[in-house]
Formats: sequence, structure tokens, C-alpha cells
Amino acid sequence: MAAKAGNLADILTNDFLCCQICLGEFQEPKALPCLHTYCLKCLTQFIQETSPTRRADPGTMFQCAVCREDTRVPNGGVKAFKTNHHITSLFDAVLANKKQTDTTSSQSLRNRESIVKQPTCERHQKEILFYCTNCNEAICIICNGTTHKHHQSTDLSEAAKRQKSQIRDQLKRLEINLKSKEQTANKFHKHSETINTTKVELLKKIDQTASDLQKKIASHAQQLKQEVTTRCHQQSKTLEAELSNFDMQIGVLKSMKQFAEKILQHGQDAEVVMLQKNVTTKLAELEKQESDITVLQKVCSTKITVYISEINPTFGKVEETSQSTPRLCHPIIPLSCAAPKLISIFKVQSCNNHGITGITANPQTGHIAVADINADTVKTYNVNGELQQPVISCNQPQDVLYLDNGNLLVSVSGDGEVWEVSPDQQIVRKHKVKGCRGIAVTSDGNRVITSNEDSNERVIIKTPDGEIIREIKHDLNNQKYFNYPLYVTVTPSDNIVASDRLKNCVFIFNIDGQLLHKYSGSGEGQLSFPQGVCVDGLGQIIVADCHNHHIQLLSPKCQFIRHLITEDQGLFQPRAVALTPDGHLVVAQGDKTVKIFAF
Repeated sequence: MAAKAGNLADILTNDFLCCQICLGEFQEPKALPCLHTYCLKCLTQFIQETSPTRRADPGTMFQCAVCREDTRVPNGGVKAFKTNHHITSLFDAVLANKKQTDTTSSQSLRNRESIVKQPTCERHQKEILFYCTNCNEAICIICNGTTHKHHQSTDLSEAAKRQKSQIRDQLKRLEINLKSKEQTANKFHKHSETINTTKVELLKKIDQTASDLQKKIASHAQQLKQEVTTRCHQQSKTLEAELSNFDMQIGVLKSMKQFAEKILQHGQDAEVVMLQKNVTTKLAELEKQESDITVLQKVCSTKITVYISEINPTFGKVEETSQSTPRLCHPIIPLSCAAPKLISIFKVQSCNNHGITGITANPQTGHIAVADINADTVKTYNVNGELQQPVISCNQPQDVLYLDNGNLLVSVSGDGEVWEVSPDQQIVRKHKVKGCRGIAVTSDGNRVITSNEDSNERVIIKTPDGEIIREIKHDLNNQKYFNYPLYVTVTPSDNIVASDRLKNCVFIFNIDGQLLHKYSGSGEGQLSFPQGVCVDGLGQIIVADCHNHHIQLLSPKCQFIRHLITEDQGLFQPRAVALTPDGHLVVAQGDKTVKIFAF
């Protein structure tokens, strides 16, 4: 047991009590606002070496050595950074443990409070007993009666209890954020593996195609060679036959020539008269044969030629095509109750005051797409309200949703179709969904659509190509869930959130269609004609409470948290809501106004 205590002390020393600059044990540990701690001397030297001014004076800006967060030296200089009393106490505990390595673990636990020293006030070296809420500072009894005399203070334990609760809440958010980042990182790793696998497959395909082409070219070349050889052989045989015939004719002509010459030289008159007729007849027969020119033309006029067509050495090309990508991390609505700030407002030009039915923010550009059902268009604006071209024309668009690859899903209610439109306005795919209204996407790219077709109210889950996976419409007792499901969204954990404006209710289902929670509200949270819904990175639900002129924030379990925006802040009949990549909330109002709020 003593060895384990010693090991624990070593682990604590190595992991928590070593300065990340000098790698030694802390000397006068000073904590930065980012919560990273360094020795006072190390921090001073680090600021002098890395700051633009090469000084560590008050007001000097520098970056934390670990997280690179921009930090300003306080008015009192580097010494004015808060001393990390937790490090000091932990260091004292480790020293005590090293001296008591022969004690049992139970004794160590009983003696822990005596080992750890309580932090003291830096001004008066007195025990810290109070917490000043005005200054957000832990103080001693002397501070409470002097410099903080007219401030509101509370007992330190009560303040610690409240702040522990806040830290636990923040820790939950950190854990969810961490989980989301880890999931995204895992998706990156999987995509990296996919890239490498694709590379191997494509290189193999290219080599195979080139090999196949080489084989085909070699085979065709062999055929051409064989044909050339055959034809040349045929021409050679014809030429040989004609040449043999000519050789025979030449022999006959030479023989007759010699015979005629002898007759003329040595023949008797009677012999000349008797043989003249035979010579004349023979010559006439020879002259009747084809002329030499004709035979020459016949035999030599044919030339064998191989016509080689142009060979295209490029048998393919490399392109990058869009694919369904993992969803990006959602922004998070802060716990702070401070009212959000209106940062932008613009009007959508429509044929009447009830045109906006859907809204979404592009995760890549931040542009805002608006479904204008009465103008039969989907329009895109930048955050300043400037119309971007072109405009998508379709029959009564009800809802819109940007995918992470920049493609836009459009619920075209007039035609009962869901479109996927590329950034260059090409319809990538579309499929039938009669009575389609709201639209969302799960983490694996499946479409979630609300439908109100002929009293068949339901939520439909489909593949990107339109194959139905599941329909959600009845409970186990065959009772209908919905009267008029309108908008839908999907949480980071792939739960489905749907609003029903006639039931004044918000439902949450898991991906298998099981009802998890529902919310109608009560008191100040009572819903009236709820419409648009969206979620943040923690799964908190944002609801457009249309007739109450409120935006409500619900927990992932459909519990009321607070009103995000109210009528007092100029809100009027909110219909559709969306979060931008930088965490701003976009609201489409019933008066065809779009408002953007920052938290």
C-alpha cells in the first residue's frame, strides 16, 4: 500500500504539479484566465520572449503556451495573475504523502484534510471565509470589513456550492462538446481510411483498364499483321504465276526468233515458203494475248495499306463528386439568460404577408435560404439581406434544409416531392412524398419528412434515394400521434423532434419511432400554434411559439428552460427558425421579415 501511495504522489507530481514551460515543479504558480498554470518566473520570461513588445508590462498581449489563447497582462503586472491555491494545496498534500508512504490508505484518507492547507488571502494571509458577489472574488474577514465592506458577500461554502453546481452544468456541456468533437474526429479518421481505400481501388482500376487496353491493342495488332501477311502472300503467288507465264512467252519468242533468223540465213526457197505460214500464225496467236501494259497494271496496281486510326491515349478522367457527408457539429445556445442581440433584419419580397414557410443557413457560406410558398420560389440572402442569384422556382416550397456538402433540400409541397438541389441549381435527385411539409436529415443522411396527405398525418424516414425506411403515425394502441405535423428536426443523438401546430405540442421520437417525450407547456411555457423547430449541439430544442410571439428553449427531454426571445424584443409570429454555423439564431416572422440574433 505504501508503494501505491508513493506511485500516486509521483503521478500527481508529473501530471499536475509540473510547469509546462520549465517542466519542473511549480514555483509561485500563477493561473491564466484559460486556467493553465505556470511558475511566476517562467511566465514572466515566456511573455518577454514571445510577446510582440518583448516586454511583460501591464497591458502586454501574449498567447498561452498550451492553448494559444490571447491573454493580456493585468494592471498589476504578471504578479497580479491569480495564484493557483489548488496547485499549492495539492503540492503540500503530495509532500505529506511522500513522507508518509508507510501509512495505510484508510489513514491517508482520514488525514487528508489535515494534509491539505486552506488557501489564504494574498493581502492579509488570513483564511478565506467569504465570497464577494460584486467582484466575483474570494475574500477573508478583513477584506469583508474593509475594501469589500459595501459589497454584497456570502458565506464561502454557499458560494462554492452554487459555483460547483454551475461547474457541473458546464462540465456536462463540455462532455457533450467533447463527445461531439471526438465523434467528428472519428468520422474524419473513417473518411481518411475511405480516401486511402478509394485510392487503392482507383489505382487498381486504372492499371486494370490500361492492361485491358494494352491486351486489346496487342490482339488487334496481331490481327492486322496476319491480314497483311495473308494478302501479301496472295499478291506474291499471283505475281509468280504471271512471271512464270511471261518467262514461257519469252522462251517461245526467243526460240521463234532464232528459228526465223536461221531460215532467213540458211533456208532454201522452198523451206521459206513452207514455214512462213506457220511463223505468221504463231506470231498472231502471241499478239492476241493481253498486252504487257495490261498485265502489268493488273498485277501491280494493287497496293496493300494499313490505315491506322488515331489512338486516344486518355481513357478516363478524375473528378470529385458530391456525396452525403457526416453532419457538422451544431452550435450551442449559451446557458446565460442575457437577452440576445438583434444583429440583422431584412424583408423578403413576396406576393403577400404570409410567404415565408421555411428557412435554413448554409453550413459553408452562412447564406440563408428562404422558402416563399406563395411566390413559388426559394431565395437565398446573405446575412445583410442582399438577395443572391439565382432563385429556385418550384411549386409551393414548404421547407428548406442545407446539407453539409452545400446541396439544398426543398420540400416542394405543391408537387408532393422532395428535391436535392446542387449549388449550381441542378436537381441531383427528387422523389415523391405526398403532402410533404417539414424536412430534416439524420447523421447517416436519411431524410425525415412530415406529411399531411389526406388525413394520413405522419413522419416518414426515407433513404436519400426515396426508399421508405419507417413511418411514425400511431402509438401501440393505434391512436394517432398527430393532427397536423408541420416542422421537424433531428438532434445530435438522432432523435426526431416534430411540432404539431393543431395539437399545440412538440414530440420527440427515437430513430426507431418510439415516443420518448412530448411537450405542450403550461403557464408561461404553454405553446400556441408551434411551428419551426431546430436544435443546438447539446440537443436543446428551439421552438417557434407562433401565436405567443415567443421563441422557447426546451431541454433535450422537452422540459421548459426559458424564453429566448419574446414579443417585448419585437418578435412577431415566428414561423421558422435555424442556427447559423457561428451560432446565430435566424427567425422568419409572419410579416415576411427575417431577423438574426446573436447570443
